[in-house]
Formats: sequence, structure tokens, C-alpha cells
Amino acid sequence: MANYYIFPPLGAPSSPWTSIVDIIFFLGANALVAWYYYYYLKKDLLGKFWGAMLVSAIGALIVFALLQNFIREVIMWLMSPKIGSTQLSNVNLIAIFLGGFIALYLMNRINHNKERRD
Repeated sequence: MANYYIFPPLGAPSSPWTSIVDIIFFLGANALVAWYYYYYLKKDLLGKFWGAMLVSAIGALIVFALLQNFIREVIMWLMSPKIGSTQLSNVNLIAIFLGGFIALYLMNRINHNKERRD
């Protein structure tokens, strides 16, 4: 059964909206990073929020241009670890690490973020 859309999905490669959606995601992610550093961590940055957003955008473009394929391969390997064509495990390592860190973070917050007394 074929799927018929009145409007194609926004991220469809043949859609004219693809470039606009990519730019919105790019600017949104950079705004989030700039907000985190400027407002949440309260770092004194040149150009304040907008300067932080510009520096974040430049850094994102550099990393995107140089490391996009490598990062994609690492993420794909973490989601389905294999060597060559041999599947090592059916476990999604990203989900495991994320779940473990979230559980430890919550336990630490319940324990009032106490330091160890070694």
C-alpha cells in the first residue's frame, strides 16, 4: 500500500523544504549551545549570546565538514557493534550508556550530590 501525502515529510530529500529545515535545525542547535554556555553556565563570552551563537556555528561547521562521516560510523557501530560483517552483539550501546548515566545521575541527585569521603 503506497503512502500518499498531501504534503511530503519535511525531511524528505526531494522536498524543497529540506534546506530550510536543515538551516532551522542548525541554528536551533547552535542557539541551544550558546544559551547553555551564556545563560546556564553564566560564562562571559565576547559578543554575549549572539557572539556565542556565532562561535558555536563556526565550530559546528568545522566539525561537520571534517568529521561527519567518522562520527556517523562511530554512532552506527555503537548502535550495532560489529567487526567486518561479524555481529558482536545485538545490544544498542548508546541506549545502555545513556540509561546507565541517567540512573546514576538520578541516584546522585537523590543522595543530594554528596562527595565521597575517601
